[in-house]
Amino acid sequence: MNPQYEAHERMCKSIGDMAKENEILKQHVTELENRLRALWDKLEYERKHYMDRIKRLEDVGNSMAAWLSNPRNLGDDPFMASQWRKAKEAKP
Repeated sequence: MNPQYEAHERMCKSIGDMAKENEILKQHVTELENRLRALWDKLEYERKHYMDRIKRLEDVGNSMAAWLSNPRNLGDDPFMASQWRKAKEAKP
């Protein structure tokens, strides 16, 4: 066989192997992107869930503070209302 032809065939085979490897790597990247997207969606859902939970707890705390600061209520304790305000203001 012609040495130039053999070198050309080896080069073509090498290019073909690299193209196959490139496709495999693209599939892996796509799979990783999909996993990352799914994880991001899950974390975003959880973030919204906990933000809603915090909001509801703050609303309840505000209601408790208002009730405690009203002198007509039994168990009136202005100290508790002021503690709630301090705790709420200290949140990051």
